[in-house]
This record gives sequence, C-alpha cells and structure tokens, in this order.
Amino acid sequence: MKTLIVVAVCVAVALGQTRIESKLNSRNLPANVGKDSPSACVSISEGKVFQVGQTWALPVCGKSTCFKEGDKLFEKVEDCGPLPKQSPGCKVVNEADKNKPYPACCPVYECQPGSTLQYPTEEEVKAAAQSTTRDTQGASGGQAPPASQGSPSPHSAPDAHATQAAETPRPTTTAGPGTPTTPGAKRS
Repeated sequence: MKTLIVVAVCVAVALGQTRIESKLNSRNLPANVGKDSPSACVSISEGKVFQVGQTWALPVCGKSTCFKEGDKLFEKVEDCGPLPKQSPGCKVVNEADKNKPYPACCPVYECQPGSTLQYPTEEEVKAAAQSTTRDTQGASGGQAPPASQGSPSPHSAPDAHATQAAETPRPTTTAGPGTPTTPGAKRS
C-alpha cells in the first residue's frame, strides 16, 4: 500500500500535478441542550443525547465532541473545512474514501499545472446561507438545513454550522423550572 501511494505521488509530481489536502477545520460551538438532559449535549441529526467526553460522527465528513467549560456545554465540531468552488483543472482523487471515518473521508484534490483551487469569499458564503435559509424556511418550518460552500461534495459541509448559527433564529426551551435557555445552532 505504501509503495502504491509513493508511486502515485511520484507520477503526479512527474506530470506537474499538485495534490491538495482538505483544510481541516475545528471550532467550538454552544451545545444544544435538552430540558430532560441539561448536563449533556443533544445531537439534532442523530436524535441522541451525548455525555461530556463522548464523540459522534456528523452526517457530513466530520465529528463532534461534547465538552464542558465552566458551567456551559459546548460541542467541538471538526470537519474537512471549506469546500472549494468548481475549479477547472482540479478534481477530487479519493472519492472512494468518502464513507471512511473522519478525517480519512476528507477530499484530496489534484490540480493540473496552472490550476488552483478557488474558495468562496466570506460574502459568497453569507449570500449562499441567506439564500438557503429563505428557500427552505417555508418547507422546513423555519429551520434551514446547513448551507454548503462552493461545490457540493459528499465529504463536507464546511462551516455551515457557524454560518447557520448566525443566520437562523433559534427556539427557546426551558432547561429547568422556569429557566429559559437558547440552545446552540442546529449542528449535528
């Protein structure tokens, strides 16, 4: 296996192709907390409760870990980072790995000489998130799915969690006797 990888890299270098790994991303976000489990993180996509220290896979290539800092719960979200736009001369070369555990599922790109991956600007990401939110609110009861950046990919939905947190109104729940709280953005 190692020989095969070395040969593939040598062939790519000989052809002048550039191999680009995904930009892995990690961020800490306020955890979703349920009224029946105020000391645990609630995964929206899994429909499950996770205790502090537990890790779970995301529906995209990534994982989340529940942790506590002070008296607040957080979710450490790790994924493949921003997806590039359609970039002529570049392609994903590990499509077969998309179902592997994180981070092996993150895309690896190969670009022809003179080609580079182009990533969406912050403004483009915000515009896509707003468009997705407007387009899906009616069908989903006001909750928008995570917005994707750049080209669609089965590997990742980069920073959709952070973008959606800023763009989507969040419901208020009751964590205890008469104590209102606002759960974190819909994430996992």
